[in-house]
Amino acid sequence: MEFRAEEWLPEGFVKRIFEDQNRGLIVPKWAPQVEILAHKSVGAFLTHCGWNSILESLENGVPLLGWPIAAEQFYNAKFLEQDVGVCVEVARGNNSQVKHEDILEKIDVIMGVNEKENEIRRKACEVKEMINNAIIDDQDLKGSSIRAMYEFLNAALSMNKLSNDVKINGNMSNS
Repeated sequence: MEFRAEEWLPEGFVKRIFEDQNRGLIVPKWAPQVEILAHKSVGAFLTHCGWNSILESLENGVPLLGWPIAAEQFYNAKFLEQDVGVCVEVARGNNSQVKHEDILEKIDVIMGVNEKENEIRRKACEVKEMINNAIIDDQDLKGSSIRAMYEFLNAALSMNKLSNDVKINGNMSNS
């Protein structure tokens, strides 16, 4: 099934925006979210606060406008706003009535130039650096999660090798 913008948008919208005014963009299929968030012109990301979207945004240092809809998204949005400082919550739930003035106010908080906006942007960049440090390829600089995974795998391989050595040498004991 293909998405047809004309079915979902007001009558004449596509013609008015694209043909008459030659502006705007409608992506009729899934948008390449990771590529979009990596673009230097992206200043913020309006998201439902699902964990993949959060990680994709923050690995690029992009602050979040949170609009959680269900499940853990509410907790994620609250955590990102209150504890991490990289999100501004727009609304909660599917049935939230949000006026365009509310959205503009929240966008101003993220995109403005006062101290709070700079702090949100700075924290998003700090989180980006933490994420990047966790996946660095240099063995000496690996982040703790990668280092822990290597240590776990090495321990498992060592145990497996020890177990195989015991079987080969016939020194198995029933303990």
